Amino acid sequence: MAKTVKLRLRVLLAEHEWEQKDLAERTSLSARTISELYNNKTKSYTKNVIDELVNAFDITDMNDLFSIIETEVD
Repeated sequence: MAKTVKLRLRVLLAEHEWEQKDLAERTSLSARTISELYNNKTKSYTKNVIDELVNAFDITDMNDLFSIIETEVD
């Protein structure tokens, strides 16, 4: 088994009852960046992106932002 880090953006948006456009309005992140994050198309996260998400969602524990998923290795 391999472990993968996954951004919990879908969960956070649902918990706050926000749409992607709401997050774009609350941050300096572009709609495209948010869409890529939402659809797990981002391979790495810049400090700026993490800071924006932490501030928008008032996160104090990184486990609220990311989860570790076990995946099968081919």
